[in-house]
Formats: sequence, C-alpha cells, structure tokens
Amino acid sequence: MSSNSINPNEKNMEDFLKSLESIKQVEAPPFLFTRIQQRIQNELDNRVPMKLVYSIAASFVILLSINAFTMLQHNHSTKEEANIAQAFQFMPDNNLYK
Repeated sequence: MSSNSINPNEKNMEDFLKSLESIKQVEAPPFLFTRIQQRIQNELDNRVPMKLVYSIAASFVILLSINAFTMLQHNHSTKEEANIAQAFQFMPDNNLYK
C-alpha cells in the first residue's frame, strides 16, 4: 500500500495518537496526599457507632412489641366490654350513627 491510500479515518486516528504523545504527567503537590487522608479520616470520624445503631434498632423492636401486645389486649378487652354492654342493653360503643 502506498501512503496515498490511507483512508481519512486512519489519518485522523494517527493525528490523535500523535497528540496524545505530547501529554506529560503532572506532578501532584506534596500536601495533596495528606489532604486526601484527612478527608477520609473525617468521613470515618463522622460515622455513627454500631453500638448506637444496635441499641436504637433494639428499642424499635421493643416498642413495636409493646405496641402489638397493647393492640391485642385492647381488642380482647373491647370484645368483653361489648358483651357486657349487650347483656345490660347498653350501647357497646360511642358511635351514635349506625
């Protein structure tokens, strides 16, 4: 192949690769690495301790358990109250519009 038979895409690619050869590595300032380390350390210091996370999760579980137990007890006592009210021919609830 002669040099005249190079298609335009190959020519553009060669020009592009030649321009990349002129790129030189930039030197980083000496304090850059210490700044990066300090930012990483600050992020680690801002994390919530796992002990606190576990205690909050346990508190939510206990609270939900107490709530479920209370709801079940209330539902049971409401049925008993309705039966007693019906026996004495009282209104079993405060709903005036039935």
